Amino acid sequence: MIRRRDSLAVTLHEIETGDLEGVAVIVISRGWWDDLVASEQRALRRRCEDRKIVLRTDDRISRHFVELGSDPAEAPLSSERLA
Repeated sequence: MIRRRDSLAVTLHEIETGDLEGVAVIVISRGWWDDLVASEQRALRRRCEDRKIVLRTDDRISRHFVELGSDPAEAPLSSERLA
């Protein structure tokens, strides 16, 4: 099942506080990701890794939301890449 949230920061906060469960994959905009500085990317990757969440980027997804998946075995779209 795929769900959407407004931002990666809000999504991670909801996961860390226990308000959002069952997230195994988060897909974010490649352009948004590339605009972050390396230290921000590392911190976000670490937060996801600590929670066993796969973080992927997609050059076709809008910067205005993130997509959440519950099945880590589901194949990524051809436009998705690991962050």
